[in-house]
Amino acid sequence: MAIAPESDVGIPEVLTSCQAVMAAARHVAIDAAAVDAFARRLAADGIEVADDELLLRGTRAAGANFVLVSDALNFCFWSDAPWEVTYRGQSWTRTFAMVAGLLRAIERDPAWLTAQRWAEASEADVAEIFAGAGAIPLPQRRREILNETGEILRISYGGQFVNLVDAVEGDALLLARRLALEFPSFRDVAYHPVGHVAFLKRAQICAADLHRTWIAQGHAGLHNLAALTVFADYRLPQLFRHEGMLTLDGELAATIDREEAILAASPQEVELRAATVVIGEMLVAALASAGRPVAAYELDYELWRRAKLPEVQVPHHRTLTHFY
Repeated sequence: MAIAPESDVGIPEVLTSCQAVMAAARHVAIDAAAVDAFARRLAADGIEVADDELLLRGTRAAGANFVLVSDALNFCFWSDAPWEVTYRGQSWTRTFAMVAGLLRAIERDPAWLTAQRWAEASEADVAEIFAGAGAIPLPQRRREILNETGEILRISYGGQFVNLVDAVEGDALLLARRLALEFPSFRDVAYHPVGHVAFLKRAQICAADLHRTWIAQGHAGLHNLAALTVFADYRLPQLFRHEGMLTLDGELAATIDREEAILAASPQEVELRAATVVIGEMLVAALASAGRPVAAYELDYELWRRAKLPEVQVPHHRTLTHFY
């Protein structure tokens, strides 16, 4: 039986809570004309979809556990000392290095696909999984989340993430919300003077990643993916600012340009992320009007890819957090 949406007590709806923040925002603003202009360029250029080079091949249950552990650890890859992992003769950095490190670990010891192994992982284990040039940021926090995720999955779902997915009958939005409710590290909800606002970055990306993984494996994917928003991280607001869609007050702009830290859950950080979600929805609507319909989760990869292009010279904001 599916878990009813009304059981999601305490988790605001992502888009409407972000829209409420933007209606009262003091530090950021959206240029609608710039959004429309960028959407026209996207429609003309085409939208690239994520590849499946670093996906786990195998059973439906194995794919689900791999996606859960990957997205449990999918946060904060920026640092002053670049980190790099070599896997199957190829070098990978940042997010890809994390996924490659996990695949490498599973090939050496298949127990790394089990909740029990995650629950028992030590800091030395994390260091070994992600060994490479430099070091993965926030290793202690990653070990804590690995332990927590494994313990909750072991106790509540028999160690199999597929059991949670089946409980919500493959509904991507419900899956993201259940992750946020039951796994604290996925509970990406902040407070703003207008009230609580949800972003659910890693929870939503987990649903999208699971869909992509299962399709690549030849299994049926999830449904209701169009209900997901873009994933509010570092890179999308960087691109949106570069393209003139997102404008910042002088103090916030200067802080980012000096590459100084912005406190997690501060009004400035919450408004940056809320604007990201709202601009994403505006782009989806503009693309649909231009005859180029695309879901937000599909658009997210293209935006993330463009944010890393050499012409994007403005820096991304820096916030130490496990939420993105």
